[in-house]
Amino acid sequence: MPLNIQNISPSYVIRSLLPKSYGTFILRYPTANDEVISLIKIEDHHSQETPTHSYIILSIRVDETVYKYYIQHYRLPYILENIHKNTQQPLEIYNRQQNNLKNGKFTPLKHELILPPEDESWFLDKKYFQGIDFDRIRNVGMNNQGTSTAVWQSEKQNDIKVFIKRFKKNSSYFRHELSLLKEFCYFSIITLYGQYSDNHYSYLVFENGGKSLESCCPLKIRSMKTKMRFITTVGFQIAYAMMYLEKKNIVHRDLTASNVLIDSYGFIRIADFGHAIHKQEGKNTLERSQTTTGENRFQFRFLAPECLPETKQREITDTSIILNQADVYARFSSKSDVWSFGILLIQLMLDDPRKPYPHISNVNEIPRYVKQEGKIHPQPPGCPMDMYLILKRCWAYEAKNRISFTEIRDRMLCLNIIFQ
Repeated sequence: MPLNIQNISPSYVIRSLLPKSYGTFILRYPTANDEVISLIKIEDHHSQETPTHSYIILSIRVDETVYKYYIQHYRLPYILENIHKNTQQPLEIYNRQQNNLKNGKFTPLKHELILPPEDESWFLDKKYFQGIDFDRIRNVGMNNQGTSTAVWQSEKQNDIKVFIKRFKKNSSYFRHELSLLKEFCYFSIITLYGQYSDNHYSYLVFENGGKSLESCCPLKIRSMKTKMRFITTVGFQIAYAMMYLEKKNIVHRDLTASNVLIDSYGFIRIADFGHAIHKQEGKNTLERSQTTTGENRFQFRFLAPECLPETKQREITDTSIILNQADVYARFSSKSDVWSFGILLIQLMLDDPRKPYPHISNVNEIPRYVKQEGKIHPQPPGCPMDMYLILKRCWAYEAKNRISFTEIRDRMLCLNIIFQ
């Protein structure tokens, strides 16, 4: 039976395979997104052909209790001249790996899933989601109307834990997050499964990425080395995720421990893209802090100097800091995300992660301390100098002088080895 190599997006593949039985698979052509995500590459050592190999992607629904995730992607070589003669060639290459895999993880292929054209609305049927209770988690955000955990039920699969965010009907914040998240497909970025609506609200359905890093603090780890191994492992993953966003020309603008999730396996997910913006050549410079409503909400304690206001602000609280165009002319970039990343790691070392700069009780003093006086966060107790030196590079006053996420990733890896 001939195989179908489909021209579809990785996000569509994940949403479609998720409720299917183990071993269901899709063969697809690679996309630009596949160039920046991690894929397992399988070589064809049996091939004696000389032409250069191209590759296709084999995506398989796997057992999450074994693999720790739902979908596995493989990069399979093929020779264009031969694939029309032997359409089973890519699967033969995969099946030969059964005896070669050292970790013993091999999912037999059972059923090829052929998909219809992608539904651009990403609509999901509400009837498959059970256990929704927006009163259980009283977490109404500044841009949404609450959140709830739930389970996605399927006849062919175990219940899948999901997370649902509720918005007012026709909310601009709903449309903003939906349009951004549809472009992402990366393990360390929260996965959007789809959306649905009722008469009063619109809903986004996400994977359940675990609990927030902020909820893990203060870290109950006595050994300094063990604590630093945890922090550098988290920092390494976040830096990798931010490299992906940077390639996508996305600036998060709200990178804090409350917006990073961690699951029971220790894997992180960057979440909450309500403030994120997409840098488009010639269309925006990321220098405006306005939303479509003329307001934006940022937390001073996490902002780089260039994103803080020049003048003294009215009395405000840590929980809801509202800036309008008259308050601040902010310049957000991946380098302002780097600054926030440094503060995020500081959160993991504080007794109260909600208040970096614990010696400053009045949040209105942060702009003066950071922007006017050029001061940085002090070294927390128990923070090794090797770590603090990297954080100081995240906080260079001029954005152009800050360390890159690529270098942060490499430094986190080196520190992790040092703290073994």
